[in-house]
Amino acid sequence: MSISIDGKVHKGVLRVKYGEAFPVAKRSIELNNEDYGRVLVYILSLEQPRWTEKFAVEIPFRYYITDIILPNEKYLQNKRKSKLKVIK
Repeated sequence: MSISIDGKVHKGVLRVKYGEAFPVAKRSIELNNEDYGRVLVYILSLEQPRWTEKFAVEIPFRYYITDIILPNEKYLQNKRKSKLKVIK
């Protein structure tokens, strides 16, 4: 079992093309997250896959973030803002 860095369960959609391996629940994979950047996630559950028109499948899934591999600028700016202290 892994530990979430932000304490939230996230929802997402994986797009798997023809010939690629399907993701497996209860395993970790790397993903791009718009809030954090390149992250390592732990997949909690997979839902029913849906076919698309271009030989691909969209799989809704639930996951939590266990580690940040490469932070993006948005995450770094929020981190800098949180370290600021108000002096009265």
